[in-house]
Amino acid sequence: MTAFTFTIVVLTHNRRDVLCELLAELSTLQLFNPEIIVVDNGSVDGTSAMVRERFPTFAVVETGVNLGAVGRNEGMKIARGQYIITIDDDILGLNDDSLACLRTFFEQHASTGAICFKVLDYYQGSICNWCHPCKPEEGADLILETTEISEGAVAFRKELLDVTGLYTTELFISHEGADLAARILDNGYSIHYLPQVSVTHKHAKAARSSWRRYYFDTRNDFWLVVRNYRLRFLLLHLARRLPTTFIYSLRDGFLVYWFKAVWNALLEFPEMLRQRKPISRQTHKKMSQINKKRPGFFYLFKRRFFKRDIKI
Repeated sequence: MTAFTFTIVVLTHNRRDVLCELLAELSTLQLFNPEIIVVDNGSVDGTSAMVRERFPTFAVVETGVNLGAVGRNEGMKIARGQYIITIDDDILGLNDDSLACLRTFFEQHASTGAICFKVLDYYQGSICNWCHPCKPEEGADLILETTEISEGAVAFRKELLDVTGLYTTELFISHEGADLAARILDNGYSIHYLPQVSVTHKHAKAARSSWRRYYFDTRNDFWLVVRNYRLRFLLLHLARRLPTTFIYSLRDGFLVYWFKAVWNALLEFPEMLRQRKPISRQTHKKMSQINKKRPGFFYLFKRRFFKRDIKI
């Protein structure tokens, strides 16, 4: 039996001051008395000491090395909440109303395994971190069924994660949410985007390597599809995604990392095949139905290639 209604897992890496602002906000939560776990992902800036000194009731997990975004697993493994929320250290705005809304939605929708939050840019107020199957200008204020997980702003049923497992460690960063989403859907659960739970993203620059997302977004496309998708979906996904990451890399001057990613994906292909467990045809059909409103290549090309403020 779980000891808490909610566990909030915060992943952080060398962002002590940004993290402190978030934890101060979380310390004001009164509803449900949530369990707070901070995963210090190999920080060298005194993050763990700061948490223990200023927020002694919060648990701290020190990984010792940077495990990437899948470092969230270290907090999720020990979470005792009925529902597990994962947020990044530069996400603000989670409050008691958010928790109440999440619990109500989970209780009223027994098949929902994960709920993605609405994420707004902290400074501009515009929608960001959008990964759902329609244009953001059309769907940002609607409750949607989705095939994606916004990893840094999402809530899960713990009982679901006990079945599907956690994030795949080989992915490090990027597509770990889509990989887990495939397993969630294949186990008969649904994933929803719930705009009533709204947070803001500061997009802190500290600890963000300039090249990293260009490399991992491309390499992990291969990991995602080989591990999870049947041949037709595999080819369609790569045909859509590889030109997109190529455009990003060309636009921002990181094309060499795109080629390195493709090369390393080919080298790692035998391990991908070893882990391969394709989702069912029924799950593929469900994903196709949900993704019918996903924007096409030319919409994404226009939006992403010519707008340099689109973050990767």
